[in-house]
Amino acid sequence: MKKIKFFAAIITYLLLALADGGLTYYNTPDLSMEGNPLVAELGLGWGALAIANILTFVGFTLILYYYFFKYETVYTDETKLTRYWSQVVYGRPDKFWTGLIPKRFGPFVAMLAFATIPAFIISRAIVVAEWICYTLDVDQSKYWAFERKFLFGNIHITVATVITIIAIIVFMYKEFKKQLPKVN
Repeated sequence: MKKIKFFAAIITYLLLALADGGLTYYNTPDLSMEGNPLVAELGLGWGALAIANILTFVGFTLILYYYFFKYETVYTDETKLTRYWSQVVYGRPDKFWTGLIPKRFGPFVAMLAFATIPAFIISRAIVVAEWICYTLDVDQSKYWAFERKFLFGNIHITVATVITIIAIIVFMYKEFKKQLPKVN
């Protein structure tokens, strides 16, 4: 089942990235309407956009591989969530909010992977949907006015941020519950 989930996430993200790139090229081959900061702010072209997308895909694939195939739940004797995560990350149960340099990075990487699966896929799907509406000449004036109210004027960034925060909390809770002793 892990392999199916892994490949489903990778293929879904890849297809969305290709759709985004193809629709971007179709609608704005000169990149005048591209919102990526590498293009919009720094004036870099297709090469930088392609490299950024390739690096993002490779990073996404690597952290997902770690999450699905390498990461193992850390078991402790802790029965409180904050103490559990303090023990897992810092090696002591009393450092949940201190910001110390963690002793174990594995849980952070797994948490990042767990959070990026829905965040990357849903935010990329929003961008693709926006391009499809633009391509089909759907009136988006109300949508764009609404979108400008969000973080960086992009709803997909806000949605990805919210999903990431929720997914991190879910991951922490799932890992904590998984390691608790089973009560008969």
